[in-house]
Amino acid sequence: MKSVFTRMILLMTLVLTGAVWAQGGSGKSDMSGMKHQQKEGMMQGMDHEKMMEHMKKMQEHRLKMHDLSNKILAETDSAKQQALKDEQLQLMMQHHMAMRKHHKMMGMEHGQHKKNPAKAD
Repeated sequence: MKSVFTRMILLMTLVLTGAVWAQGGSGKSDMSGMKHQQKEGMMQGMDHEKMMEHMKKMQEHRLKMHDLSNKILAETDSAKQQALKDEQLQLMMQHHMAMRKHHKMMGMEHGQHKKNPAKAD
């Protein structure tokens, strides 16, 4: 149970970090700079319409996650709370698998930027 909660908190932190970047965050740390370069490279060839579609999908996912988080926090029945947590975890897993599939299609492997930073440019 603690492990699921810890993973959920970690993912939410990553999601929120992405939201800060999308809103023009400072990007002072090396990690956010690296993510910025990666995103910029992946979205560089997108036209405005396609990029907006992508951003709307990201927004929709984040809103679903936040909505579920709010419902989890507000729920007092432990069984219903666990069902909401399971639903949120399923949503997180679906999103993660979709991202992995997308990265594989793009020829990127998980953690590739760490192995060979020259390819991130």
